[in-house]
Amino acid sequence: MATEVIMPVLGMTMESGIIVEWMKNEGDSVTEGEVLFNVETDKSVMEVEAKASGTLLKILHGPGDDVPIQQIIGYIGEAGETVGGVADPGDGGDGDPGGGRGAISSADRGTISSADRGADASASDAAGTPGEGVPAAVAPEQNGQGQAAVTESDGRPGPAGQPARVKISPKARRHARDLGVDIGNIAGTGPGGRIVFSDVEAFAAQAAAAPIPAAATATPATAPAPATAPVPSGPGSKRVQRRAPLSGLRKVAATRLAESASTIPHFYLTMDVDMTRLTGLREQLIAYGEKRGLARVSVNDLIIKAAGIALRSFPAVNASLEGGDIVEYADVNVGFAVALDDGLVVPVVASADQKSVFEIAALTSALGEKARAQGLGPADYGYGTFTISNLGMFGVDQFTAIINPPEAAILAVGRVKDAPVAVDGKVEIKAMMSITLSSDHRLIDGAVAGRFLSHLREILEQPLELLIGQDGA
Repeated sequence: MATEVIMPVLGMTMESGIIVEWMKNEGDSVTEGEVLFNVETDKSVMEVEAKASGTLLKILHGPGDDVPIQQIIGYIGEAGETVGGVADPGDGGDGDPGGGRGAISSADRGTISSADRGADASASDAAGTPGEGVPAAVAPEQNGQGQAAVTESDGRPGPAGQPARVKISPKARRHARDLGVDIGNIAGTGPGGRIVFSDVEAFAAQAAAAPIPAAATATPATAPAPATAPVPSGPGSKRVQRRAPLSGLRKVAATRLAESASTIPHFYLTMDVDMTRLTGLREQLIAYGEKRGLARVSVNDLIIKAAGIALRSFPAVNASLEGGDIVEYADVNVGFAVALDDGLVVPVVASADQKSVFEIAALTSALGEKARAQGLGPADYGYGTFTISNLGMFGVDQFTAIINPPEAAILAVGRVKDAPVAVDGKVEIKAMMSITLSSDHRLIDGAVAGRFLSHLREILEQPLELLIGQDGA
């Protein structure tokens, strides 16, 4: 009996996945454990392995299809076996001739042309986004000149008169879909002519600025004057510059944050922290690390470490509400928000209280790069017990953050700035930073939140505790 190939669940927030590329054609032999297809989720492009060995009998969804999780997208079985009334194409049945892909639906792909489903799997986005390879609607065949001919095209001529396929990164493809841009009209500037994010931006800007051709706007002399009034452009008007649907990542964030803000009773506590000693310690750690080839420690890395230590002493803050139960966690896993062009992701530093600041620095650097390249995997996010959102690098002094459910609290961090502070009746200039704790009042009382925040401030102002357990690794 044939084995169903399903759209897997690759993350806690995943509701669907976009098929990027099938690594096998219908009729090809498949071995359990080898990569069968690639899927784009709201956070990354990931490889999916075959769960059985046999022949790929049928592909039900092709590149570009946005498929709900757990839905069947293909079948693996014995050669010649019939599935769903469709025979293995290799036996001369009524399957796709020549090992074709399954039908590709365009219902959820906006105004992007069918060319959006073709891409080169080997190249990568010039900005660091992983390359996307989307094969044609039918398997490539040699055209007699040693070149592969494909049928999925943007209308531009390809080798030996065949249409050429469009090479585009996942990030650029998604952005084009959001803007309603036909990628067949975009010239790529990436490796091998690949369309990258900046190409889509430039094309959309150019299209918006271009005047409407006279032929499209002229009114015939014999035609009556338009009955509709011109669109107002003066005071009182609200002109639309562009309209785009929420991207997958931003849609997930919008849903989760709206749910958090409407269902979790937030309350906020703010404290100012004297960061003078911590910034001095950081300079010493940077110098120490440079001599030994260790990761460069940021202020945020030190805050993550400090939060991990403080959370260990306050299990009520390192908790979640599950049904009617308060669940306190044995592990202290601190997430840190990373802003992307199309949304927000929260990679996690597991056991932050036990790691050295150099280990944390190396991990946050690697996770940040993976997040910006849309390469985060299920092991990188989704299991945090506390989150830090730092906007200090943007010059923000203070803000409040929305709790990342199902966590009980989130810390908003502002910038470190020189400020006058009264010390023993005298005014001194100190490096000050504002921190604001957003807490779930169902789990955390005001007094508990206040003590936690005070303890965190004490660790930051007396930072030697951050070095406990440091071994230079």
